[in-house]
Amino acid sequence: MLHSMTGYGSTSFNTNNLSFEIEIKTLNSKFFDSKIILPNFLSSRELEIGNILKNKLLRGKIELKIKCNGNYMDSISFNKEVIKSYFDELKEVSDFDSSHLLKAIINLPNSIDKNELNFSELDLEKLYIAIDEVIDNAIAFRLKEGKSIAADLQTNSNNIGVILNDVIQLSESHSINLKNNLSKKINDLSIDIDKNRFEQEVIYYLEKIDINEELVRLKSHLNYFNDIMNDEKVEKGKKLGFICQEIGREINTIGSKANNSQIQTMVVEMKTCLEKLREQVLNTV
Repeated sequence: MLHSMTGYGSTSFNTNNLSFEIEIKTLNSKFFDSKIILPNFLSSRELEIGNILKNKLLRGKIELKIKCNGNYMDSISFNKEVIKSYFDELKEVSDFDSSHLLKAIINLPNSIDKNELNFSELDLEKLYIAIDEVIDNAIAFRLKEGKSIAADLQTNSNNIGVILNDVIQLSESHSINLKNNLSKKINDLSIDIDKNRFEQEVIYYLEKIDINEELVRLKSHLNYFNDIMNDEKVEKGKKLGFICQEIGREINTIGSKANNSQIQTMVVEMKTCLEKLREQVLNTV
């Protein structure tokens, strides 16, 4: 199944008298690119959360927001005895007024006691379960979007295949007609020619405009494209993009070699379908 890079998920939970809201958004990107917004007391977990996102979402521009509601700010208290001791000692050796001394003392060691938020391992486990939940929601969203992308990719891939079959049939008759027309024109000139040399020149000319190899390769690329589409692996967008490049290369060569207006028209139609393939592949994981 195909996965789109566009996804969304959200959830909420309560723990330790705190209320959490978690939201995730994913957009298309060439590589994995994450932005994680956390409360201050969870900042040390950013790298760990980033690895979870990368392992499960694989590719895309990811934005994860974790919002905490409640009295989660770290509490502080002044160590009055230490501050008084600093003040008395500094007063003896300094001419600064009291306000300036207090500003300096606040930054000295042990002047302030900081009581960090008690966020237990059980609280942390609940957080990771909730993060997994929003990631799963985003993956489900991606999968749903991927079904629409897959249908569109299959349609345009099939359209190129149908046009390709028409080109194959037309190219076979085109070579025969071209050879007959050259022979007729030479005969109409009523001059003596070296038939062996004429055959050699005709063969050389037909080889220059022969597109059989390109048609075979194009058909092979389309088959490979469909095989990758049906592959069980989730991450396939880059590979599909590379195949589109090869498909485009063969179509361009067919257009430049084929000396036939009908084939040129068909080449334009194939290019139109290919452009639609490329647009959709850009949003595929």
